[in-house]
Amino acid sequence: MFKRIKEGIRMQWGQIKTLFILCFLILDIFLLRQYIDNQQEELSYNTEETTQEDYLATNLKGLDNIPEEPTKAATLNAKSKEFTEEEISEIDKLPNQKSVIIDDTMIVSHFDSPEAFDLDTTKESIKENIWNDEQYNLEDYVVDEQTNTYIFFQELDDPIYYNLSGVLMIKVNENGEMTHYVQTILEKTEEQPVEELIMPLTVITKLFNNGNISPGSEITEVDLGYHNLLPLPNGEQVLLPTWEIEVDDNTYFYINAVEGHNSNREAHDFVMEMKNLIGESVGTSAIQPLEEDWGQTEINHFINQVLAELMSTREVEEEDDAL
Repeated sequence: MFKRIKEGIRMQWGQIKTLFILCFLILDIFLLRQYIDNQQEELSYNTEETTQEDYLATNLKGLDNIPEEPTKAATLNAKSKEFTEEEISEIDKLPNQKSVIIDDTMIVSHFDSPEAFDLDTTKESIKENIWNDEQYNLEDYVVDEQTNTYIFFQELDDPIYYNLSGVLMIKVNENGEMTHYVQTILEKTEEQPVEELIMPLTVITKLFNNGNISPGSEITEVDLGYHNLLPLPNGEQVLLPTWEIEVDDNTYFYINAVEGHNSNREAHDFVMEMKNLIGESVGTSAIQPLEEDWGQTEINHFINQVLAELMSTREVEEEDDAL
């Protein structure tokens, strides 16, 4: 009897060993399959990336100007800065200019006599005549050729592209002198968690395939900044990470680095948006003059004079064309 029991146990143990061997064999096959799949995915990804870059290299120049970082960035919440009485007092002390404050958030200033515009040298004239100039990137700017207006974007860590609430616009006359300026400032209220970015190589490939960038063009610069689509109901703005793609030193594309949307912005349209925004304040109580003896008539005359000068270059060009 004991002999039969031993033989039964021996038989069961043999079956268990066989079962274990089969299980480990199946596990080994599964792990081997996973390893092969991962290797193929990695090879496919690297091949796709290389093919994409090689494809662009045969059609575009300046691919060395495309950065590989950052790969992540945070979305920012911001709101218009409201100037305090102390800050308004500082603005009032700036030399050789008369100013008004609109809605406590915008400075519109006109120089009594034109000031030198030494943008390519020390920039001292800007620093001496414009309040809080360090908020803006004076090294990187765009120019509206039609009105000869220089546009300097505010920076919150990185530049904020084409935002009426965070910009310095300086009008320059035919002698290269500053005649007036408009200034607004954004304040950061919140920084949201960082997100993975769509990288510039992918963005440029899409622009090229869609015909936005022509064969033979050169990618001259790529920078990361922020752009806003629509303000929130409470007046706050959501600033989304945005790639600025500069092509041939004169064409710009602004691509949402999270969702991939393309925002077409032109310098002249932006200046006209600011002109319209200022024009809406004429005749309202939103304007605070820094000249104590100014009434509504003087305020309206000042604003209308600034708006007329903002358009002066374009009007002259149109008259010349008519002749």
